[in-house]
Amino acid sequence: MNLSDADNSPAKVVPLLPATSQLIPPSRVPPAQWVPAEPIDDNPSFSLLEYWEKICRYKLAIAAFVVVGAAGALLLSFVQTPMYRAHTSLVVEDLNENFQNLKDSDPTVQVAPPESYFQTQVKILQSREMLELVIDKLGLMKQANPHKHFWSAWTHKSSEPNPELAREQEINKLQKNLTVQAWGESQTAEIFYVDSDPRLAASIASTLVQTFIDQSREIRWNSTQNTAEWLTGHLKELKQNLESAENQLRNYAQSTGIILTSDKQNVSEDKLKQLQEELSKAQADRTEKQASYETLTNTPVEALSPTLNNPALQNYLVKMADLKSQLANLSATYTPEYYKVRQVQAQIADLQQGINAERASILRRSKDDYEASLARENMLAAAYTEQLKTVSDMAGKSIQYDNLQHDVDTNRELYDALLLRIRQAGLAAAMRSSNIVVVDQAKPPVLPYQPNFQLNTALGLLTGLFAGVGFVLVRDRFNRNIESPGISQTYLRLPELGVIPAAKLASRRLAWLPASTKVPLQINSSSQNGASREHATLAEAYRATLTSILLPSMHAEGPRVLVLTSPDAGAGKTTVTSNLGMATAEIGRRVLLVDADLRRPRLHRLFEIPNSFGLTDILRITTPLEDIPVDQLVRQTKIPGLYVVPSGPTTDGLSSLLYSPRLTEFLQRVAKEFDLVLIDAPPMLHFADARVLGRHSDGVILVLRSGQTKRDAAMLARQRFHEDGTCVLGTILNSWDLKNFRSPYAAAYSDAYKYNAV
Repeated sequence: MNLSDADNSPAKVVPLLPATSQLIPPSRVPPAQWVPAEPIDDNPSFSLLEYWEKICRYKLAIAAFVVVGAAGALLLSFVQTPMYRAHTSLVVEDLNENFQNLKDSDPTVQVAPPESYFQTQVKILQSREMLELVIDKLGLMKQANPHKHFWSAWTHKSSEPNPELAREQEINKLQKNLTVQAWGESQTAEIFYVDSDPRLAASIASTLVQTFIDQSREIRWNSTQNTAEWLTGHLKELKQNLESAENQLRNYAQSTGIILTSDKQNVSEDKLKQLQEELSKAQADRTEKQASYETLTNTPVEALSPTLNNPALQNYLVKMADLKSQLANLSATYTPEYYKVRQVQAQIADLQQGINAERASILRRSKDDYEASLARENMLAAAYTEQLKTVSDMAGKSIQYDNLQHDVDTNRELYDALLLRIRQAGLAAAMRSSNIVVVDQAKPPVLPYQPNFQLNTALGLLTGLFAGVGFVLVRDRFNRNIESPGISQTYLRLPELGVIPAAKLASRRLAWLPASTKVPLQINSSSQNGASREHATLAEAYRATLTSILLPSMHAEGPRVLVLTSPDAGAGKTTVTSNLGMATAEIGRRVLLVDADLRRPRLHRLFEIPNSFGLTDILRITTPLEDIPVDQLVRQTKIPGLYVVPSGPTTDGLSSLLYSPRLTEFLQRVAKEFDLVLIDAPPMLHFADARVLGRHSDGVILVLRSGQTKRDAAMLARQRFHEDGTCVLGTILNSWDLKNFRSPYAAAYSDAYKYNAV
């Protein structure tokens, strides 16, 4: 039970039960000196256990958040439109490029890893071009009603439909409702499409897959056709060269009438023939590399990338396709000035520079190969000419014939090889048409995919749980009240002298039960046993608090004059002062209570004594205090050994009374007559009285009310006394409800109080 200073109702004082033992009277030594305070940490650390205890404390609030979250999720589920999800799947198979030597004949053969090729196909499957083809095939624009955004009324004043806007919205709808899950290890792609119409969802999924297959065939066919056309053009050139060489050989043979046999050959001729063969190879090599270089120069790098064994270029092209897809998606929603669009455009520009640099590197290497081949050809030609001069006199005519014959053979070999490549390219086009296989055909779903009541309810429960826990932790974080034992020690670095539990006693009278008295308590008969336990608990709490005050000085002279105050009003310091006085009187000591709260005195009502003469009169009269008997200065109460000095009736000049020198004389006088003097001072943050009284006392005790006193106020009060040089003995936590707190301190106090109540 606690008395609130802001309450105008009669104060309630705890009647103490008989004590089990008495404290040993202290010996006489000088009073304790003030010790400087340690630095105060305003943000002490907390353990996970303490956070768990806070969650348990507010479990009802968390449960309310959980219920609201689940109810909100169910409500949203009921108002949602049912959506159906159609499913289909396909497999992108790898090709056997070594079949019929297709790997050597097809310039568009896949050189990237299978995973990269598969991911590229997945990106193409989700591309904007595919979705536009699906819209055209199904005629979705004829079925769709263009839905304008809420801002369209401001941007489009005309009521006429906008076909481009409608088509853009339809594409955005397909992109939003389409989901493609790619499994790289199995090269399987799962396609899901969600729509309120199950038949339309299945139709769009099936059409998308079929369009993808058709487009893949068309792209490969176009690539093969381009390759065949390029090879055919070079084939005509080689055919003309072959015919020209054959005509020259025939004309030379006819004009010279030369007929050469192998018997006429010698060492020089053999060497010349070898040089001629090497020169022919060099010419063929130069021709091939020249053709390759011209192809690289005149053909876009995207078309030639599959023929180049260049992983870096392939990586650049895959990234470029991805960025262009991102740019298309962003451009469909945002303007070109949007920062994400600019970021993607900048990335595309940087990547294009890398592609251009890689292409330049490839061209440079191809050119170097061509120039090296040309240089080798020139060197062989020079050697061949030199050797030809050597044997010209001996076999000039035969050599010329051999040269012409060799030209014919070389051109024929090139012509046959190129013709074979063209035929193999056609075969490659036929073999690439079946590498995409549909595993599951899309069918209209029977049950809706959304809303999912179980999932939404679970998400609502989790959301409510996290919101509730977050609310509790944030609320506790910003809660500046001192609510449970141990907090004042953490923040104020002061001993916690005692914890007074909250109670609800029915008695409003001053009921003091001495140790030898067996008078029944003044409570309702229906709650007599409960009130008895409350009396016992409170009495032991005050005895424990008094022990914490007196026990440290058991073998020395302890404090004689103590000031009890609080940072703010309403802490119950008057109740604590009165009960500590009764606890002191219970152990056989003479104790004096001084009501120094001159603005709101309460001790005279509490102990039912007159307030006709009190502290204000003592400080105002001019008669020496040594000439006034002590029994005239104090009022004896009904409790043996307990005396009270009320505030007095006069309230004029309160601000200057406590600065009177008679205050020091009075306190010195009563300190000699009584074992302990307890001064009930007003809240120290509101008035300076407690600070003045503290300088005339042996120590100050701060009374804090659980759940009401702010940490900042308590820390400020502590700091003020620290600056004044006043010794603060510790704190007393008043009106603590042990049922609502489960901290380690709370558990210890709760167990002790339960033991006492048994």
